[in-house]
Amino acid sequence: MTSRIALGRIRLRLRNPGFWRLASGLVLFSFVLTHFLNHALGLVSFEAMQTAQLWRTAITRSLPGNALLLAAAGLHVAFGLWKILQISTHRIGLRNLAQMGFALLAPLWLIRHVIAMRQVTPVAGIAGDYSYALGALWPGGALNIAILMALIWTHGCIGLYHWLGGRAWFRQTLVIWQFLAVAVPLLSYAGFATAGRIFAATLGTAESPLTPDQAATLYLQAERAERLYLTLLALLVVVWLAMRLADRLGSRVKVTYLGGRSVQAPRGLPLLAISRINQIPHAAVCGGRARCSTCRVRVMQGAEGLAPPNAAEQAVLRRIGAPAHVRLACQMVVQRDITVSTLLPAGEEGPPPETEDRLSWGVERDLTVMFIDLRGFTKLSETRLPYDTVFLLNRFLGHMADAIEDSGGYVDKFMGDGIMAIFGIGKSSAEGAREAVMAARAMAGVLDALNLSLKEDLPAPLAMGIGLHCGPAILGRIGASRQTDQSPVRLTALGNTVNLASRLEGKAKELGVQLVISAECMERAGIPTLGCCSPDLVTLRGLSQPVPVFVFQRTSDLPEPVMDTAG
Repeated sequence: MTSRIALGRIRLRLRNPGFWRLASGLVLFSFVLTHFLNHALGLVSFEAMQTAQLWRTAITRSLPGNALLLAAAGLHVAFGLWKILQISTHRIGLRNLAQMGFALLAPLWLIRHVIAMRQVTPVAGIAGDYSYALGALWPGGALNIAILMALIWTHGCIGLYHWLGGRAWFRQTLVIWQFLAVAVPLLSYAGFATAGRIFAATLGTAESPLTPDQAATLYLQAERAERLYLTLLALLVVVWLAMRLADRLGSRVKVTYLGGRSVQAPRGLPLLAISRINQIPHAAVCGGRARCSTCRVRVMQGAEGLAPPNAAEQAVLRRIGAPAHVRLACQMVVQRDITVSTLLPAGEEGPPPETEDRLSWGVERDLTVMFIDLRGFTKLSETRLPYDTVFLLNRFLGHMADAIEDSGGYVDKFMGDGIMAIFGIGKSSAEGAREAVMAARAMAGVLDALNLSLKEDLPAPLAMGIGLHCGPAILGRIGASRQTDQSPVRLTALGNTVNLASRLEGKAKELGVQLVISAECMERAGIPTLGCCSPDLVTLRGLSQPVPVFVFQRTSDLPEPVMDTAG
């Protein structure tokens, strides 16, 4: 079943153009990164550069390597140009503008470099290795190499930031990535320059290995390629202007921002584009690529006129457990009048300043959510005095809350005869899952002790049911006054992860067991399942696909987590 779910997710991604643009970009960035690191070996020796290049080009210049690079370049350019044509305004943010501008400028320097390095073999029979490259490019081509490296590297780094910028682990280690983003190109150019100076000093002034005819052939190929690219660039501008003119001459729609302005915009634009055209601040950490959920809005009126979410939007909305009336502004094409309410603070950077309470508007975190319920309490309370009922309930809830907090969890709320608890606040996902498992294991002993102490007062022992699940959830202060991030009071978690954990607790009641834990939670907690137990597939209310879970008659039967020493 898990493989079927995984295949479904893969099919969803394959239908998303953004996936192909990202995948092809990662292939090209990997090539650039290894190329830069190869240059950096010039700080060690020319021989080290040459040896590393032999290993690298054995892959990149092989038939499969060449095919992969050409396919990645073709896909990345095609989907990138298509993305540019979809831009409806020049107000796309400085980071997006820089990424697009660098991408369009890079070929003007890249064309001559590629032809000089790759075409020299078929034209002149000369291997395009470092012996040839340093002689041809140093010092005359040093400035061009520096510009080319800056354009390509910056474009790639911005793309990586758009992809990873919304992830908690990336934000927490951002200083490291910023250091690498600066250090890699500097070391690369330093290695190239060092090797170039040594190579020039060793050989002195050497004649070009190319004959005049061979050099003329390479120059002609470069000029033709540059003219072709400039022609395509001009055509792109003309098509873009024609599309924008058609937008202006076409029919228009009214967009009302709840508590804000109402604007008129061309029909058929994404809501995020409409916000940018009208200079309405709108959060979009990923730059409008459906890789985060910060641009999401609540559709107050006009939802019936919207097309269903596309594959990219479905994936994000499903991940955050968004209700039906919440949509991504970057993917939601407006065809009729509509009223929306933005859900996150405006501004491209997403989170508010550090001086503000980030939890007052919600942050996405990987959490473990636990629901615990006292079984048969309604029937038990029918035969007891109200004060006795309160006493009994407080004993149960109090002891279970102590077990949760002693294990590192946070009691979100008491719900009648049950508790919702959160694990992993301010910690890694694996650590939160392990703490939740340890709390569940401890609860069996707590319940046994409680039943023993109340044996004379109860017609039957108390029973409980627990549901555990891990995953992304929105953590925030709902309807509470502003407080510091260090104060955990009045925190709550929202999203699909919470809903699933609640339904697992209901499944525990249905099966008459103490614990139903998702396979995802078992895996994150590091519990070895091979040989001890195997997952069951259970159907839960509101879910179209069965969920793999582990069922335990008693929580004490749950194996102890294995600590991840690797961190």
